[in-house]
Parts: sequence; structure tokens; C-alpha cells
Amino acid sequence: MSFNLREKCHDSHKGEFFYGAKINKEIKDVYLGLCFLEPGESNRKAGPGIGHEELLYLINGQIQIELKNEQLTLNAGEVYFISDGLKVKLKNLSDERAYFMIAGGHTKFHEH
Repeated sequence: MSFNLREKCHDSHKGEFFYGAKINKEIKDVYLGLCFLEPGESNRKAGPGIGHEELLYLINGQIQIELKNEQLTLNAGEVYFISDGLKVKLKNLSDERAYFMIAGGHTKFHEH
């Protein structure tokens, strides 16, 4: 099954769209999201739910990741691991729309 993730992302009012089991019932344990932050956009929440973990890959630009009282900068081409249930806030530090992908999966088998 082919799916245009970029088109769905652009059509979304959230600036993100995830492809996984809710759309394709053949998918069991993984999902992939394409997301973007507008220039200067901040406080976008990201992170997996309980029983999941995610990788955030920054396609272009520069973003700040804030977790609790810690901040780090992610540059284009870099990846950040978000562990089971952890929530982070994202801020676009670029003068352009920053695109990133989130790939996730189950830490333990379960069904949705």
C-alpha cells in the first residue's frame, strides 16, 4: 500500500501526520510520522505513549528539545531517542519550516 505522508502532513492543521495501524491494519508494531514546526514555533509536545519508544530525525533546520529542566539542540541530520512514555517540548530555532520524522514502535507487544 502506497501512502503520501507529506501530503497528509501538509493538510493537517496540527503540522503532523502519522502512518500506522490506525490507517493500515497490516501494520502491527511500528508507525512513522512526518511533522513540521513553523519558524519560531515553540512548545510543541512530542513523545511516545506508555509502551512505545520513538526516534526523532530532523530533516532540516535546527530545533531545541526540552525535557524537564534540560535543553539540547538538534541539527539537521541528527536523531534523538525518546524513551517509553517520555514527553518533550520542541522549538524551531530556524528561520524556515523545520521538518522532522518520528518513527516509533512498541516496547512490549500489545494491540491498539
